[in-house]
Amino acid sequence: MNKPFDFIAPIANFAKESGIPLNSTEFISSFMENAENKVKEALDDKTLLYGNRVESLFEATVISLGKYNLFKTEDIGRVHSSNQLRAPDFRIVLNDGDQWLVEVKSVFCRDPLRQKAKLTPAYLNSIQSYADLVKVPLKIAFFWSKWNFWTLISPEQFKTKNGGLVITMGDAMKANLMGKLGDVHIGTIAPLRLRFEADQEKSVCLYDDGKAEFTIQAVKIFSDTTELTDSRDQKLAWILMHYGDWVTDGARAIRSEDVFQGIEFCAYPQEISEEGFNFVGIASRIFSNYFTHRTVEGDQVIQLKGEAAPEWFSPLSEWDFKNSKLPLWLVKQIVA
Repeated sequence: MNKPFDFIAPIANFAKESGIPLNSTEFISSFMENAENKVKEALDDKTLLYGNRVESLFEATVISLGKYNLFKTEDIGRVHSSNQLRAPDFRIVLNDGDQWLVEVKSVFCRDPLRQKAKLTPAYLNSIQSYADLVKVPLKIAFFWSKWNFWTLISPEQFKTKNGGLVITMGDAMKANLMGKLGDVHIGTIAPLRLRFEADQEKSVCLYDDGKAEFTIQAVKIFSDTTELTDSRDQKLAWILMHYGDWVTDGARAIRSEDVFQGIEFCAYPQEISEEGFNFVGIASRIFSNYFTHRTVEGDQVIQLKGEAAPEWFSPLSEWDFKNSKLPLWLVKQIVA
């Protein structure tokens, strides 16, 4: 049985602030009443909810990309210093042994073509001073919520004269360090197809409104016309279809000599490239789409935490390009 360590800090804080002894008969009821008010206040604060959800998203994204030796929440606990310091959100030890402190910020601008992030001099100085004291480089992770897109930058080159920070999404993309965490642009041949084949020995009912009732005999995934039979190929193709950037059309009937064979969903890019393949998305954005689908409903946050998926992208570093039937092109951005 796990001990309730997470409850000790709020219990201790309430006892100190209220002056009610822990062994008082009124402590639990007073604490619960105070906690109820705090919960209601927190749930009514959309900025707080979205900010915490994005922090959880960054953690799950890094774990899913898999290129780290250690990932730790840094801003837990009090910081005692003679200066005004703020601990950044996370500490990451990379595969090459380098360490980063990362502050996570969500950016929302209504105009999708005019995305810009700002940090005040006081705010940036507070986290930079902490990083300087512990001698670990500071990075800023911006989640551009309108685009469901991550960038990770070194703040030095974007500091203003007064010590703040201003950066557009375009400039952040050019300086993006997410590749060091395993982020890659994923390309493949279009289209990707998900097919539900009908059992021909069972009855099939076709209706005038276009609906059909049938028994599924097999579920198959195709890369263009090539069936994917390896489980790893199938899983990645399914992920790309569901959470990538391609358009997935509605179910269409499959017929052979006027015999109903089943239905098929098809995912394809809006424009076919002449290169012979198309990019279906960036790994971090694909995972963010998945995470958002499970934590946001409309404009409401319904969960603050979601599951990481380290098995999604770790196979990419050891992909069997020679034998896989799912053609892949993987492009990683390198920033000097």
